[in-house]
Amino acid sequence: MKRYITFLFICIFPVCIYAQQGATILRDYVGLINQSYHPGIVAYFEKAKKEYEKQGEKDSAKFIDIILGGAFGSGFLYNDAKGNLYVITNNHVISQAHTISITFERADGTTKKIENLKLIATDVEADLAIMAIPAGEKPFVTQGLSFLTRAVDEGEDAYSAGFPGLGITPIWQFGRGMISNASVKFPKSITDDTMMGPYIQHTAQVDSGNSGGPLLVAQRNVPSGYAVAGVNTLSGMRRQAANYAIPLSTLQPFISRALNPKPETFRAALDALLEKFVKELGDNKAVYPRIAEYLSNACIGENAEYALEELFKRAPVSARRAFIEKSREDLIGAMDIAVAWTIEDSIRTGSSSLKAEVKEVTGEGEEYTVIFTINNKDAKSVWIREYGNWRIKSFGSVARGDKDLLSKRQKEKETSEKLHTHNSLYVEAGYSNIIDKAPASLYLSMDLLFFGFNFHYVDTELFSISGLFSINYPIPAGDFAFIPYCRFGMSYIKDTDYGKFMTRKDKTSGKATNSEIVEIEFNSSIFSPVIQGGLKITTSYVPGLYGNIGFQYNPPFHIFIIGYDESYKKPFKSSLILSVGYTF
Repeated sequence: MKRYITFLFICIFPVCIYAQQGATILRDYVGLINQSYHPGIVAYFEKAKKEYEKQGEKDSAKFIDIILGGAFGSGFLYNDAKGNLYVITNNHVISQAHTISITFERADGTTKKIENLKLIATDVEADLAIMAIPAGEKPFVTQGLSFLTRAVDEGEDAYSAGFPGLGITPIWQFGRGMISNASVKFPKSITDDTMMGPYIQHTAQVDSGNSGGPLLVAQRNVPSGYAVAGVNTLSGMRRQAANYAIPLSTLQPFISRALNPKPETFRAALDALLEKFVKELGDNKAVYPRIAEYLSNACIGENAEYALEELFKRAPVSARRAFIEKSREDLIGAMDIAVAWTIEDSIRTGSSSLKAEVKEVTGEGEEYTVIFTINNKDAKSVWIREYGNWRIKSFGSVARGDKDLLSKRQKEKETSEKLHTHNSLYVEAGYSNIIDKAPASLYLSMDLLFFGFNFHYVDTELFSISGLFSINYPIPAGDFAFIPYCRFGMSYIKDTDYGKFMTRKDKTSGKATNSEIVEIEFNSSIFSPVIQGGLKITTSYVPGLYGNIGFQYNPPFHIFIIGYDESYKKPFKSSLILSVGYTF
């Protein structure tokens, strides 16, 4: 009786039993996709990591390790009519990849990792990518998942499979739901009416990391127990279980184009893209977001470090903000903003618009040199077919993967640091010529940030002390820097000698006469405004050392403290200064 009931149960629910067995088998077909980044990007972040470690910022250094660990997603096996194995996933899963791997994990913990998948083709609009399994590498199975040979029905069971993340750890997940809309389209955003789709909408679990994994329906006559109905790609925000998969009607033509390229169409596709590129350059606004869409991974990776230096050194606030906003979602992906901005900056000549046209196209196969005329100036670029799409490999003098530019910028940075043009504490000593009074006097000066003092000293009967605010304007020039400066404030002057004046007086009455010249002496101690200006020179060859030539002037209005007389002539009108200084 028991055997009969078991047999009857299997006959009534064959799909359910088979599906439960197939869920475990699916692990052999659906893998975890990992990508590593271009060496140029890795080198940039490694430098940043070392700086964080030097400063003791361990959390920031750890964050960089997480970034360099690479983004992850899901993918599944597919085989063509010849039995060749491929991996299918979303374009956004591998969009910044330099190398790609896939790892299959069985329920017992056994894993199989395949490195260096060959990226054959991508479709940015459809968000699809296909990669080949390298020769000699063998997954757990020798064939891929089967494709569904019928249309999906709304209300039927659907399944998702992949490796969503728990924190930063990808974990296998098999989800179940149903088809809620067999074919749906919707606009890209509330500000962009461009329609996306069609998609299959379903309720099977799709979390971050499921991207690129298959949408499945149960099918008895295939080894895995399931057939692919689509590729999971996104989820609706603020919607309950509204997940979307790319249907086979989009996937299968993409695979056919990718595996059967037609070289005779390459040039025509390039010409069409160049026409679009030139048109987009003509917008009367910043065009770097458009340029970013045309950059190859090689172009971004080779120029990222230099471009980021330029972006944060010279770019307007709007460009830096665009980079920061994009980096919140995808830090590596935001690198294209920086590289694209350097290209726009190099071709824009102050005009509010760019007038561009294609002047010359030369080359063959999968690489062409394209010369544009932009605002009456020629700009040379190289375009390559990267994974089935025409992309910019180099552009002009700034995005060419030229290590000399990076080396030059690094040298400039090191030189700038050695020049010490922005000082916290600056002291100097030297010689001053108090014009019409003292040919040589001691000169001392000190600045702390924007405020300081100076001191002229001849002897106890002639000296001055000044409190001054400083304004400096460094002008770097290679290994030297010229720093015009201005200082202004108040000066205390002690000048006994200048308190002497000549007059004629009668010895008896004390009244002025023409009979005798008498010298009268009094102490002169005054407060007076003071203005000082000059030029400082420093060099990276002797970091921190300055030479200075300056001129100090005390305007004619002042406040006498002791010793006033109508015939008194003001002391210490001006001085010429020669000194050397050092900054700390």
